[in-house]
Amino acid sequence: MVMFYPALPLSDVDSLKIVKRNVDGMAVLFARDSQGAVFAFENNCSHADKPLERGVWNPQTAEILCPFHKAVFDVRHAGKVKAGPAVVSLQVFPLEIRMHAGVETVFVGLDNED
Repeated sequence: MVMFYPALPLSDVDSLKIVKRNVDGMAVLFARDSQGAVFAFENNCSHADKPLERGVWNPQTAEILCPFHKAVFDVRHAGKVKAGPAVVSLQVFPLEIRMHAGVETVFVGLDNED
């Protein structure tokens, strides 16, 4: 079952940089594309389990380039691998934008195994 957790104010997410937040014990990355869509995705590359938080975000294509082995993931299209060496898609999380404590907030959906 997917549970939605408040992650960060919507105003903290822009197209110029990746934002990392800890959500329910998991490192989640947030970014915005050039059309204003917001994305949440896992911090670890599926190739070598290296962190993506220092990767290069392309807001035009909604792709992230792994800083270690140069794998490219298309976050807009379910984290699909665009360039290896990775072969497994990056996990992209569902989002909702809601008011929370009077602030437009990004909520991220995480699987709750309980």
